[in-house]
Amino acid sequence: MIEHPKSNTEDYLDLLLERNDREFSAFKKLNPAEQAKHQAQMFLHYAKTPWAFLRDCVHTLNQVSKDDYAIQPFPSYLEYLKFLCELWQREDKLAIPKSRRMVCSWSFISLYTHDTLFKEGRFNAFVSKKEQDAGELVARAEFIYHKIPDWRIPKALLPKIKGGKMTKEPWVLEFEKTHSQIMAFPQGAHQMRQYTISGILGDETAFWEQAQAFYSASKPTLDGGGRMTLISSRSPGFFKKIVFDQLDAQDLNFKEKPPVSPKSPLEGVQVWKNPKNKFVVVDLHYTADPRKRGMKWREEQKASMPKRDFNMEYEKSWTTFEEKPVFTDFSRNIHVKENLSIEPQIPLLLAFTFGLTPSCLIAQLVGRTLRFHKEFQVEGSIHKLSDLVASHLSLDYSSWLARDMIHVWAHPEGFEKNDTDEKSCVQVLRGAGLGRVRGGEPVWETGKLAVETYMTRIYGDGPALQISEDCPILIESLSGGYRYKQSAGEESAMPIQDNFARMAECAQFICSAVSQTRKMKNVNIQTPHYGFQN
Repeated sequence: MIEHPKSNTEDYLDLLLERNDREFSAFKKLNPAEQAKHQAQMFLHYAKTPWAFLRDCVHTLNQVSKDDYAIQPFPSYLEYLKFLCELWQREDKLAIPKSRRMVCSWSFISLYTHDTLFKEGRFNAFVSKKEQDAGELVARAEFIYHKIPDWRIPKALLPKIKGGKMTKEPWVLEFEKTHSQIMAFPQGAHQMRQYTISGILGDETAFWEQAQAFYSASKPTLDGGGRMTLISSRSPGFFKKIVFDQLDAQDLNFKEKPPVSPKSPLEGVQVWKNPKNKFVVVDLHYTADPRKRGMKWREEQKASMPKRDFNMEYEKSWTTFEEKPVFTDFSRNIHVKENLSIEPQIPLLLAFTFGLTPSCLIAQLVGRTLRFHKEFQVEGSIHKLSDLVASHLSLDYSSWLARDMIHVWAHPEGFEKNDTDEKSCVQVLRGAGLGRVRGGEPVWETGKLAVETYMTRIYGDGPALQISEDCPILIESLSGGYRYKQSAGEESAMPIQDNFARMAECAQFICSAVSQTRKMKNVNIQTPHYGFQN
């Protein structure tokens, strides 16, 4: 491995080129018989040693390079790339959340190309969000094949591409005689079922809408001894469940914490093995690249892109916010409470919202304090959410159900019938045993004001609004996740409608209902009289 130059971090390419020139000059001095013998020996070496193949034979295409050469030798001076290569050889299941532009795609495409070139009967799958994107990954494998230096490995020693080139529709790079191939697939559940796959490379997995369906459909490959490599920048979704070993989680409201203590073999690299799903996770930060460790580089990148994009693409942030938050008075230190207890003689207040991520929030009004105890959010139908909430209530709040001490509000759209099953969302809730469901406050500004009323009141015994740590999505919503949409420098009057909005709307329905209602069935709920204190 070439040692990274410490004086000028842009000189690494010159060092790689100098090494290649030096070795090529030594090769040219050999007579033809010696050259043939050397090439045969190196062919066997490259076949057994993937890292040597990447180091000596792989070239990458860097179309945004500032250097004179867009086609560059593989950056073998980067120590973390050798670490990833060796880990890939040992571990069949890898998940790599990474910073942007860490050469990971090129590295693993090269490794799977090596596997396809030097082994018979391999069927490797490159998967991306769209088939076109996956096809471009296969095209990189073809590029790598054509750019192997002939003096390193003569084409006569390599298997030939069937038909002379990669095909499209479908995208396939197939080699003659060895019957090995690489094929492109889009995300989804049904794309690969008809094939027996040797290995799967998933690129930017965190941004797939059908990542869970893809993973479930790929289980036979893993159970049969195949390998899976998933690489991606960070973004909330199923990939996050894989990384933090939370495949059984009903939603994404879990702490972004490794299930076991991670190890740090190199700067900018953290590694752990999940005990349940058995994925080895490599958390790859940009500081693993020596060129990117200085403050100057970091500030240059931050200045060239929005803060939200920088935090998600470079820093270890799975969710960050750029737009103006709806609520600016929320404080984690003030409003978030540990061990927030449920009062047995006080009604439960529930609110539901619907859409792509149906959500539910459970609260209590204790004196003049509104407490949010538990949240639920799922990806899927309202049936899934209603069953989850009903099961939770029957297990933990059976006495409240028996005494009819549960009051429910729902987004007004939930009273409209669904075209698919001719039932409204509210009818589904009632069918799950949640009883009478009232319509939530339809004017969002009114709900916003109701939340702010509780949020800005602090008494001698604490704030009027208190949130349990069991409500992480609500906490993120009030911390900035619930935000106004911004377009072309202009701020919208309405918030962005996403999973944070769903949970914030639940809070708005409860706060506005409590503020407007003095008496509910079997219990008086008094509107607090505030004496504001800083």
